[in-house]
Amino acid sequence: MWADLQEEYAGLIEFVTVDRDTDEGGAFALSHGIRYQPGFVVMDAGGETVYAALGPWEDGDLRALVRSVAP
Repeated sequence: MWADLQEEYAGLIEFVTVDRDTDEGGAFALSHGIRYQPGFVVMDAGGETVYAALGPWEDGDLRALVRSVAP
């Protein structure tokens, strides 16, 4: 599903995987309230967080979330 979304929105949305077991990834996750995995953080084009919470997500629900910030 993740690869499909990356392909579908290539050039429009940047998808980033963060390893919360690294210092930088852990700090990012904690700053968004993600303490377990999987977690999802969605930011709009201006860098504002529009969603941050734990998953998992069903395919259709995740696609709707991505569409909500797609240009």
